[in-house]
Amino acid sequence: MIWPEETPGFVLDVMARKALWEVQKDYGHGTGHGVGAALNVHEGPHSISPRWNNKEPLKAAMIVSNEPGYYEDGRFGIRIENLLEIEMVDEGEKSVFNGDDSINPPVGKTSKQFLKFRPLTLIPIQKSLIRLEIMTKEELDWLDSYHNVVWEKISKLMEDDTPGKEWLRKSCEKIERI
Repeated sequence: MIWPEETPGFVLDVMARKALWEVQKDYGHGTGHGVGAALNVHEGPHSISPRWNNKEPLKAAMIVSNEPGYYEDGRFGIRIENLLEIEMVDEGEKSVFNGDDSINPPVGKTSKQFLKFRPLTLIPIQKSLIRLEIMTKEELDWLDSYHNVVWEKISKLMEDDTPGKEWLRKSCEKIERI
């Protein structure tokens, strides 16, 4: 996601919950919290949560957890959790989800800076747990892009011809589309 500077985390929380809200579901915790300076859990002042009274804007160099989930009481729960760094967007850079500029040509330059997330936790997401039929093309493209980053960064640190590197290669292969 790319968003304008001075945006507080509760605005991004809405985007994280959108797909669940569309099927009348939700999770009872924040989507993310700050970490880092004093090594505390849930370290502020920033967060990505439904706490709309926390108006602290997300800023470049902040570290935030990313931990949406879904739970059904007495049955199961799932949460993918990792850490992200907030960084400035280079001029002209696009998000995987931005689409084609020819559909909505830019109206003009803005003086605002924009921010994005950079993953700090680099480990493949388990594809066997993904229901491909409910994923959009853009979501699958994002997952393939993320796995490509994981492969490019982590494979160089591993010894060739080892079971671990072979596992990483298979785990980071592009998803077969249905």
